Amino acid sequence: MSNNLIRVLLLAAAATTLQAQDGGLGVTDPSWNGIWIRFATKVEPGGEWAPRVLGGAVLTEPGKPHHVIDDPIHKRTFGYDLRLEPSADGLTAQLHIEPLHAPQFSVKSGWTLMGLPKYPVIPNLRIGDTVALDLLVNSTGIKIVDYLTLERLDRPSPERAHDFSLADVMLSLDRPRVLLNGKLLESSAHFQDGAAASVVWIYLQGHGRYVLSLFPNGKLGFRKNGMTAANTMTFRDGPTEIRLECAGSVAPGDGPYNLYVVHEPDWRPYSAQDAIEIGSADNAALVIGKH
Repeated sequence: MSNNLIRVLLLAAAATTLQAQDGGLGVTDPSWNGIWIRFATKVEPGGEWAPRVLGGAVLTEPGKPHHVIDDPIHKRTFGYDLRLEPSADGLTAQLHIEPLHAPQFSVKSGWTLMGLPKYPVIPNLRIGDTVALDLLVNSTGIKIVDYLTLERLDRPSPERAHDFSLADVMLSLDRPRVLLNGKLLESSAHFQDGAAASVVWIYLQGHGRYVLSLFPNGKLGFRKNGMTAANTMTFRDGPTEIRLECAGSVAPGDGPYNLYVVHEPDWRPYSAQDAIEIGSADNAALVIGKH
């Protein structure tokens, strides 16, 4: 067994408190039996590499979400696929880290896509465990480390408790059902994916992509357009009212809160067969105008 894989296994329980401060990006999948994975990508130690926490985004695909991380100083993007296999009793899970294979993702011009040094399989993970993945280690010992924490939203780990801050204000799309002018969009009736971060997006075939945030950002084109309340989001596209009804709360508290939206009508997924697709990012600049 390689040292990198040993390190991943040894840190599975020990790194939980590190991740708790910055886990603003998360994803789930219908095959995961209610388990969510939260991400926090850090530079350790900081030094010349700033910021200490790197931005990331999640692209959803049934059974195998993709996690991509940007290092803006060095114009590098790291990426990998995840596959989680929960045990029959739901108490443990096996996590597979695999090479990035996301046809809907394209690297920015002038940037380099980096693979991981290893692609481990981590067995016997429990809810609350955190896995630490070394994405890169340079000759001076500076590391880019990705922390992945397993949790259930209905049973939060007490070790993750911390003072509330703006970094904790997230939107969550958990198995959204889409209604257009009050009529259910059939392609969303049994949609089972989920994504959570400070910015989330949803693609609807024939309508393009809607990038959603609780915060205004005029430079990136966000405009106040609708509201969130409890487990719903409502916004408009011209004469069409779009309502998302999710399996859980879409924002902290019951709201209502103003919703800010960027509409990208020409955005398309690489798979033309996808009638609905969702994703998320912890920085709006990572998704606006990008696949």
